[in-house]
Amino acid sequence: MHILIISRSYPNKINKTSGNFIKNQVDALSKHNITIGVLGVYNVSILEVFKKKNFKELGWYNEQQKNINILGFLYLVIPKLHFINNKIKYLIGKRVFNKYIKKYGKPDLIHLHTFEPGLICIWAKKKYNIPFIVTEHTSLFQSKSYRTWHKNLALKVYSDSIYNIAVSKKSAVDLENRFLCKFSYLPNFVDTFGFKLKKNKTKKTFNFINVAYLNKNKNQKMLIDAFYKTFGNNENYQLTIVGKGREKNNLENQIIKLQTNNIRLYGYAEQEEISMLLQESDCFTLSSNFETFGLVIIEAMSCGLPVISTKCGGPESIIVNSKLGIICEKEDINKFSDAMKLIIKNNYDNKYIRNYAIENFSYEFLSLKLINIYLKLFIN
Repeated sequence: MHILIISRSYPNKINKTSGNFIKNQVDALSKHNITIGVLGVYNVSILEVFKKKNFKELGWYNEQQKNINILGFLYLVIPKLHFINNKIKYLIGKRVFNKYIKKYGKPDLIHLHTFEPGLICIWAKKKYNIPFIVTEHTSLFQSKSYRTWHKNLALKVYSDSIYNIAVSKKSAVDLENRFLCKFSYLPNFVDTFGFKLKKNKTKKTFNFINVAYLNKNKNQKMLIDAFYKTFGNNENYQLTIVGKGREKNNLENQIIKLQTNNIRLYGYAEQEEISMLLQESDCFTLSSNFETFGLVIIEAMSCGLPVISTKCGGPESIIVNSKLGIICEKEDINKFSDAMKLIIKNNYDNKYIRNYAIENFSYEFLSLKLINIYLKLFIN
């Protein structure tokens, strides 16, 4: 069986971390007896190219990794003209697709990640009679930040697809009601074994941690206010916020105004460093307004950490009982503060939390489920 993965992002020569969660899934699938292809036209910002001075990396690129064939095109996007960019990427995508077939043969099934590159799949279905399925990751519709062309394209893609997947139960219901198309739930793959059980601490300090981009949707402002409301300057409690983003200066100023030393902005960290920071922590916090999934929650749970999360979409499919953590209303400082008070009083079984993450979200478990979906569709 030959599966072709098409997504709007994937690690490449210019952006080596773009679409890492898609790569995780590809790596997991490659361990089975199937041929995997990865195809896409990927965004590159003008600022990024000028900053790194790597114009020569634009255009075609081709990689082969065991039974994974990667063929892509790095496209310099026109700022803010999303609709036009999508049309240009579609035209380029057809060329990439034709080149892929000449080089690696015709795939049996296309697996599209997110609706936006879907025009390529619809075209390939008509020209080559190749069916496709969709896994939807976007929060555009849930957050109501979409435009009319997004909705029209998504409806066309979901209607033409032979199988639609959402990465959270809430997202599946929302997409079904919005587009009147059937969606099944299958969460994202997580490298649960890449994270180890949290360390036994000798210090009395209770450490909260947040790992996310620093932006308004991740709402670290509310998290900081909730933490300070709960613990003030009590040095027995610490909050570490890991990540980079546009809100960095605003958050720094917020911390300065509070005159507290037990809240720190750690900055950007690589995966290995994040794993270490999680192992040194006691509770993971997520304060987002919208999340289609919440991969970092699973990573934290793989270290045995209980979680406090806002009710923002994806986490409700993950934190399914009180042994795993607490779900509270989003943008509610008082509720988040109450959850923090409760979490430090409860005794959580770190091994139970880790085992739950492994049994429900690991590469091994979910890759088998996806392979079974492929086989069922391929046989039919």
